[in-house]
Amino acid sequence: MSSSAGATTTDGQHITEDNDMIRRSPLRPDPNALYADWATIVAAEKEQVERLREWQDADYYAPVAHHFLDNPRRQGDPVLDALFGLGGPGTRWLDVGAGGGRYALPLAASGRPVVAVEPSPAMREVLDQGMSQYDIADIEVIPGRWPDSAGGVEVDAALMAHVGYDLPDIGNFLDAFEGATRHWCCAVTMDRAPSGGFVDLWEEIHGEERYVLPAMRELLHVLLARGATPEVRILERHMRMMDENDLRDSARRRLWLSEGSEKDQQLQRKLDGMLARGDRDWGFPRAVAMIIWQPPSASPQ
Repeated sequence: MSSSAGATTTDGQHITEDNDMIRRSPLRPDPNALYADWATIVAAEKEQVERLREWQDADYYAPVAHHFLDNPRRQGDPVLDALFGLGGPGTRWLDVGAGGGRYALPLAASGRPVVAVEPSPAMREVLDQGMSQYDIADIEVIPGRWPDSAGGVEVDAALMAHVGYDLPDIGNFLDAFEGATRHWCCAVTMDRAPSGGFVDLWEEIHGEERYVLPAMRELLHVLLARGATPEVRILERHMRMMDENDLRDSARRRLWLSEGSEKDQQLQRKLDGMLARGDRDWGFPRAVAMIIWQPPSASPQ
């Protein structure tokens, strides 16, 4: 029998080692193809927002940044517990998109120095406030976006918490992220991008399907295609309780509406009816995943 006989599919098609059916199988995706798909989704969502938005922002997080400061000495946070388990005091962390310091502050307070990269001036102000309020000094704050601000950063472990949903170049981002750390990479991400909240209201008010950004499943798909062997932990999501005014503001913000505009008035009437009926399904993300993996160049600990 010839050594090139190989195998056959159920319909009798001959398979060889270089058959397109194998090389192009969705079971073995090309990471570059996934990067392109990711970029296409991000570009479509951005175009949609730019076309329908009723207000412009210099800093998207300025109105809500104060919500991102948390007690750095809190107990019972499963994300923090997992981060602490990846390295004891002295472990140097990178926190990409550190925000108001939800994780950077407790890491630094526990003797783990942090390089915190954050592009939002409002978020950096909240982080500075937290450092002052809780007397925490061991945080180096780098203003800017990752990976533009990646130069020279070397750490033991790297964290990206709720970052990446709207990144057009996820491959380059991950290359720099993995390249900065010696031991561990960690991503905290939701089962759907936060911008996907109020999706039903979006479609009713704007009259078109909402493009939802990549999130947990897509990131995991990309990591596997890159050759990582990630550990995935699904965590309980503790949602901040919103009163009715906060809910209305959040819906208006997610739909990019100006207060008092024709569409905003339509939205508020719709919310009036939903709240009166006791509706509470706003399409918010339901689960948070913690994805942990080692970079290709990981050194033994």
